Amino acid sequence: MLSRLRDIFRSDDFIPTSSVFPGIDADKIAAEMKLAEKGRARGAQNQPPTDMTEFDHVEASIIQRIEESRRKGLENYEINRRVYNERLTRAGHASEEVNIEAGKAMNAFNATVHSHRNSIVDARERLNETYRWRNLFRERHRLSRPAQEFNGWINVISVSLVLVAVEAGMNSYLFSSGNEFGLLGGLLVAVIVSATNVGMSLFLGHLANSVNHRNPLRKLIGAVFFLGWVALALAINFGVAHFRDGLERGLEWRQAAEQAVPSMIANPFGLATIESWLLVILGCMISSFAYLKGWHADDPYPGYGRLSRSLSQARAEYDAQFDDVLHQLVTHRDEAIAGLQAANEDVRDAITEAIDALFGQSSLSAHLQTFLEQCDLATAYLLARYRDENRAARETPAPATFGKAYRFPEFKPESIDTSRKEMAESEARKVNETVQTTIKAIFGQFESARKEFSVTDDVELGGAKPAPVQPVAAQPALMGAQ
Repeated sequence: MLSRLRDIFRSDDFIPTSSVFPGIDADKIAAEMKLAEKGRARGAQNQPPTDMTEFDHVEASIIQRIEESRRKGLENYEINRRVYNERLTRAGHASEEVNIEAGKAMNAFNATVHSHRNSIVDARERLNETYRWRNLFRERHRLSRPAQEFNGWINVISVSLVLVAVEAGMNSYLFSSGNEFGLLGGLLVAVIVSATNVGMSLFLGHLANSVNHRNPLRKLIGAVFFLGWVALALAINFGVAHFRDGLERGLEWRQAAEQAVPSMIANPFGLATIESWLLVILGCMISSFAYLKGWHADDPYPGYGRLSRSLSQARAEYDAQFDDVLHQLVTHRDEAIAGLQAANEDVRDAITEAIDALFGQSSLSAHLQTFLEQCDLATAYLLARYRDENRAARETPAPATFGKAYRFPEFKPESIDTSRKEMAESEARKVNETVQTTIKAIFGQFESARKEFSVTDDVELGGAKPAPVQPVAAQPALMGAQ
């Protein structure tokens, strides 16, 4: 837009007022033309003759010399007057050009809004569909509470490793007895036993929360997993305790391992040492902690936590998409408005210059009159210098033409149309009105788009979806431009 407007109001090369009319130094011209010498020389020869009825060649050259300067001044005057008139004429096209460019800016912003509307539809639909599915899930399973926050599997794994480390560290001494590798061998066995105990309890605890489900079959499955955990936890920890008892009786590791299970089946509570009972108690405690961690790793109601996280993810994706779209719309809006405001300033400055040109034209006309009078006076002065020297050197009377004055033909400049000032000022007002109307329309379109795109809360709360963005009504001048 700015390049087109600047082409309209591009600066013209013209001569400043002070240089339009060439200066006329009569004494310098007289010296250059040697009028005194020529006057005396021709007077001594009694030239021109007394009966001469026309200007002689010296007088004619004086007139021609001044006429050249006069013609140059008039040419410069016409050039400058044409420039001033063209500036005033171009001011009349300003509002038309701004109307066209403002309409283009508005249409371009509308196109941007529609383009971004299409890009945000998928994210918004996924969010709304996920929200409706979450609500249906809560109604179907009679849930009125929010889902338990999920801390992530990294947290679950970290807690599990801590439990393994605690149990292995406490059991390493108890397993070192009878181990040919001593405390290091006992630590290795303790780590294996603890990892099995914790891992099994964590896994079954996570599956056992199906007992919270409203479906009877899911409840039964959850109960089976719970009973399975109880059985396995007792079997593992009592089996390990019987294995240690075998070591205490002096059996080899392989023999103790082979007799541990039969001994446990035959007499599960028949442990010989307090250390073995400590193994059972400690193992069951760690198993219970791991089971509870698995139970509460996610929301206790099966599927509720995962669905809640899907909704949170959909909302985050929509928010990110909305922020990106809004940022791009703000950028396009600000660029369009900055261009319009810059165009407004350029046009107003150019129209102000055009108005100044009107006053410059008046000043130019005043200088013209002064210059024309100077041409006549310089001609009279130079003719008088030549004639006076000629008369003083003559023996015969001077011709009658020496008393004849010379004046150049009268030049009447065209009158200045002062109504153009009102026209230029009117154009400036039209331009400003068009720009302000377009800026207001762009702001309205942006606000409408922002409201339409940010319908998350309205949809999630069951409200009606806002109507699509409609172009903001513009002034007649702007509509005509579009």
